[in-house]
Amino acid sequence: MKGASPMLIGLVAIFIAVFMLFFIFDSLEKLSKKCQEGLQTPLCSQLSSFTMSMLVVLLVVSGFVIIICVSVYIMISA
Repeated sequence: MKGASPMLIGLVAIFIAVFMLFFIFDSLEKLSKKCQEGLQTPLCSQLSSFTMSMLVVLLVVSGFVIIICVSVYIMISA
């Protein structure tokens, strides 16, 4: 049972990162549907072009992808 702990921690980290990615993409999809229906909010205009808000979203998404990749690498190499 020596290797079970890193595997469990890695799987939990992967599960949380994947769940958060689905949550972010689902929230962005709901926001885009609201913006297409005609609801004009400041967030609609900020996320329609390359602004600081879009950059932050991309950085958060890439951070979760890096967490998944590093966790898988650690689990494979352990």
